[in-house]
Amino acid sequence: MSERQAINTWLRLFLAIAPNLFLFAAMNFLPADGQSRGPAVISVLGNFHILALHLPIAFLLIVPLFELIDNTEAAQIGTRRICMAGAVSAWVAALLGLIYGHFNGFGGTDVETHLYAGIGTSCWASISWYCLHKPRWVRLIVQFMAIVTMFYAAHSGGEMVHGEGFPIKPAKVSN
Repeated sequence: MSERQAINTWLRLFLAIAPNLFLFAAMNFLPADGQSRGPAVISVLGNFHILALHLPIAFLLIVPLFELIDNTEAAQIGTRRICMAGAVSAWVAALLGLIYGHFNGFGGTDVETHLYAGIGTSCWASISWYCLHKPRWVRLIVQFMAIVTMFYAAHSGGEMVHGEGFPIKPAKVSN
């Protein structure tokens, strides 16, 4: 059985930065300009944005809880894995959102704001994964930033789907 070695700092930095730079580049090649380009096979892939966005929400909320509750060496192994899953799932959700907006005719400042917030969430989640070998206070600050950005992205997306005032307004008005 072979010994596993940790990913070196430069490879970790590359893995944290490169996918997010790809998102910024894809944003220019797949603009959410209001033109409907579907139905296309790839536009169906974008529809999974609605499903995929729930994974990073769960992962990004759990990681700092684990950091605060149990900071033993054994617990850190699980925290690292969940943090990596949060970064990967945030990136996938942002990529699917880019595809969804481009192929399904979404456009406007609300969509652009949501898009930047989603990519920002992916960036902060990746930085959070990169900082796992930093002091605990650094990890918690970066994880908090990922959560704040994620909440903003979720709020702006929720308002686009469910209307202004979401999630505070009641779902149904009784007569």
